Amino acid sequence: MEMRMTLNPQARRPAQLLGLAGLIPFVGLTLALLAGFDAPRTLALAQLAYAATILSFVGALHWGLALAAPQLDEAAQWRALGWGVLPALIAWCALLVPLPTGLWLMAALVPACAWMDAQLARQLGLASWYLRLRLTLSAVVAPCLALSALAV
Repeated sequence: MEMRMTLNPQARRPAQLLGLAGLIPFVGLTLALLAGFDAPRTLALAQLAYAATILSFVGALHWGLALAAPQLDEAAQWRALGWGVLPALIAWCALLVPLPTGLWLMAALVPACAWMDAQLARQLGLASWYLRLRLTLSAVVAPCLALSALAV
């Protein structure tokens, strides 16, 4: 049985623009760290805190999608809702460990989130633009976090 969940087509452009704008702190902080700006630990902490915030948001998307998708069976609901809390928990842990470790943890979490997003998007039959956007954002964020970890 194919499941299809319709996304608001009017949300596409704002989601794309705001998603791309959300890359500015990742790219800017990475470039500042690589350029050797003063206060590298402060820049790295800002990068880590931003990553934790964004990845918590990404996990919450699973809650929103699962709660709006009555076509998901109970196991799929548990999987989506359960996964939805993991990025926030992992991000919280990343804030409690030394900086390079926290950044590496976030860098590893990004592709995991992208993979889980792809699973749910396919299961729900979401519009292809949504998954393209998520994968594009992840393809920029993960290397930024890894480079930041190397620069600290």
